[in-house]
Amino acid sequence: MKRAILFSIILLNSFFIFSQSTDTISNTEDNTFYETVDTLASFPGGKPAWNKFVEKNLNPNAGVENGAKKGTYKVKIKFTVTRDGLLKDFEPVTKFKHGFEEEVIRLLKLSPKWVPAKKNGVTVNSKVIQEQVFVIMVGG
Repeated sequence: MKRAILFSIILLNSFFIFSQSTDTISNTEDNTFYETVDTLASFPGGKPAWNKFVEKNLNPNAGVENGAKKGTYKVKIKFTVTRDGLLKDFEPVTKFKHGFEEEVIRLLKLSPKWVPAKKNGVTVNSKVIQEQVFVIMVGG
């Protein structure tokens, strides 16, 4: 008989911008990133829309299926949001080895185009770290 496992997810978002040192904005350079921007890149509709998207698309058993024990797992994925709103270059910052990072990357790849960062009114490429907190309440 399989044990019922209560799996709960707390949705938190944090964004961090990384940069190469540059003070000018170029619309032709695809590899330029900015440390300070006027508007951070974001999921369309903001945090409430991201939370709904995650709730609809998340595999709630991702960590449990891979042996995750009761606890809190703060997953961080670094990626690029291009000035066109495309997401690419996904890189796990955390390494829990229970499938959490893969699940967040899967969600990011499923997501629609993001609203790109802006600097001086111009859309720019940015590096973002997305945090997603998974909480396993009972089990393992």
